[in-house]
Amino acid sequence: MSASVLDIYRKNWPRFGGVLGMIVGGAATLASRGKLTNLRALSTMNGLALLVHQYEEYEDPGYFPGQFNRGMFKSDQPLNYPLNTHNAMCINTAIGYPFYALPVLFPKVKWLGIAPVLFGIGQAVGHGVIFPVMSRSKYSPGFLASIFLHTPIGVTYLTALKEQGSITRGDWFKSVAYMVTFAFFGVASPNLFFKDKLSPHAFTERQMGPFANPAAISTQ
Repeated sequence: MSASVLDIYRKNWPRFGGVLGMIVGGAATLASRGKLTNLRALSTMNGLALLVHQYEEYEDPGYFPGQFNRGMFKSDQPLNYPLNTHNAMCINTAIGYPFYALPVLFPKVKWLGIAPVLFGIGQAVGHGVIFPVMSRSKYSPGFLASIFLHTPIGVTYLTALKEQGSITRGDWFKSVAYMVTFAFFGVASPNLFFKDKLSPHAFTERQMGPFANPAAISTQ
């Protein structure tokens, strides 16, 4: 192992370990398809994946606020507009937590469980393709959790659900309608109605990441 590679690993081994944990967790879940059939347990795992996802977005690497505000919405004051720490907290906890917790409480209600699964898989597309394209960047924090946790957990959940009984067209309709409602009223609307250029609830410079410099938009 070269000195440079060793230096990188020495400084970042906890991060490598975190990514490895996500990969192993997702792979183990996929390998257990057909055996892992407890819907409540799978919904719980999906909820825990949400916590990992949020940590990746806001802490490590943690620059999703900068990507969102400056990269995607070209804000001239990205520390607090349009996303700020207050509306981010409300969206991710007061709204996001119940969305993922309800299937744990009511595992027999199919559409309650399918909607977060579809949303989580959709996050892989959002963070993997849409957000990087919109912000002209190579990566969007949240992608690793989406592809290594939400997606395999979601696939396993749908497999288990099918094995316990068919998923009807009505189940799919309710699930998609519920997911779209959540996305609009639980994510988009709070960003729209609670944006405030005078908000004192600002993100840190570290959470701007590569978007701290306005030139980053054109050089990413």
